Amino acid sequence: MTPTPDENTRRLTLKQRYDRYMARFKEFLSRYGMLAIAVHAVSCLIFYLSFVLLIRAGFQLQSTEGTVGAFAGAYVIYKATQVPRVALTFLITPFIDRLIRRLRNKGQGPSNPSTP
Repeated sequence: MTPTPDENTRRLTLKQRYDRYMARFKEFLSRYGMLAIAVHAVSCLIFYLSFVLLIRAGFQLQSTEGTVGAFAGAYVIYKATQVPRVALTFLITPFIDRLIRRLRNKGQGPSNPSTP
């Protein structure tokens, strides 16, 4: 089956895909800024600490050299889950932004209160 001319134009080169993703990433950072960085840092900390606790609770992680310590094992799992953690950051940051905006606006009264 030979591709039609339309199919050839839809396929993006690696450079074009990279440029598209970087543009989306820059737009995401310009929109959410420090909130995105904070969400990512907190989620990374939660993931890492939960992996440490999981290993200390009895989950065994073995390498070719033998059993590794809790912190080293948690780091290995932490690095293996890097792509889902980044995806989680992109998914939950807009929701957290909306939540913060709602909470900030909830306590405010009308902008022009009427005086009797």
